Amino acid sequence: MSASTKIVRLVTGTLLVIVILFATFLRLPRWTPTRGATEAEVARTLPGDELIERTPTDWTHGATIDAPPEEVWPWIAQMGDDRGGFYSYTFVENLLMGEDLYHNANRILPEFQNPQPGEGMVVDSLQVYDVEPGKWLIAAQRSDAGDFNWVWLWYLEAAGTNQTRLIVRQALRIFPEGTNPVVSAVTDLGAFVMEGRMIEGLTLRAEGRTEPAGIEVVEILLWAAALAAGLGAAGLFLTRPAWQAPLLLGLAALLTLIWYTYWQPSIWLRLVFDIALSGLLWWVARRVPRASAATWSARSATEAMVPGRW
Repeated sequence: MSASTKIVRLVTGTLLVIVILFATFLRLPRWTPTRGATEAEVARTLPGDELIERTPTDWTHGATIDAPPEEVWPWIAQMGDDRGGFYSYTFVENLLMGEDLYHNANRILPEFQNPQPGEGMVVDSLQVYDVEPGKWLIAAQRSDAGDFNWVWLWYLEAAGTNQTRLIVRQALRIFPEGTNPVVSAVTDLGAFVMEGRMIEGLTLRAEGRTEPAGIEVVEILLWAAALAAGLGAAGLFLTRPAWQAPLLLGLAALLTLIWYTYWQPSIWLRLVFDIALSGLLWWVARRVPRASAATWSARSATEAMVPGRW
């Protein structure tokens, strides 16, 4: 393969990956603050708003739970690192904390059903600030210097017959780190993934369903399978003479990874997509033959003879 062909191939693939990533991370910050919430819920004044001046980038997320508020509340009341957990990705939480602290409860814990102001929720730094049993709970961390302020609200109200509308509002101010747009974007997207999993886990438990044992390991393996398909496609893209099919497969794997990470589809959908990606990788690997040295030489000679080629 000629040097010019290699350059065209690498530039094409790199540019397409950059475009997808740029479009994703340009769009996500516009969607993440209001996931699942209506315009009225976003504009609504809620308990805890008086603790921190709201900005357009603060989060108001919503979800409808198929259970009455009195069945949802016990799961919120017991939330906390050494209580019932946050129903999110414990492997991420424990990795960040450096210790085996978080464990998601799959049952209501009577000993944690009466949260009181001042009780710690995240290593005693984020504490229960105020609570209206059965309706809302506010957690807050406020520094005297004003360089770290965090307010987090879980708010419940009845919605129709035997349903609850959950509104989760969060405002975080970190100075000076939070003023860095790159640091802020990375922090927000990571927290967005964790909170989405929290709402999903809370909804599942309140509706009386059970989270399968080892589900986090399964999710990691499915994510890794999509990554492996993408890396396999990248290998074919770099080494096979016909590179368009491997490139398309690699881009499909990249989009799948973004989908898994930020939209968190069901396990069954992830399994179907992983099987499809693996099958396509096998098909492309068999259909796009390896090129011998003679083939590469012939292709290079042909390219050199075509007018206008680099």
